[in-house]
Amino acid sequence: MLYWLPRLCLFALIGVVLGLGALPATSEDIANTLIVVLLGLGLFSVTLNVFPPEHH
Repeated sequence: MLYWLPRLCLFALIGVVLGLGALPATSEDIANTLIVVLLGLGLFSVTLNVFPPEHH
């Protein structure tokens, strides 16, 4: 289940951004969005290293 957690969080984030129309308008908003995306990808990478899919 932990293997799918970062993907579910990423899809939830995308759904919230699209659903609320909260698209970034300023360069600071774009930078904050990119930081969140990079942190999500980092969490996904760590999850894959800790729980490799071939072991489950």
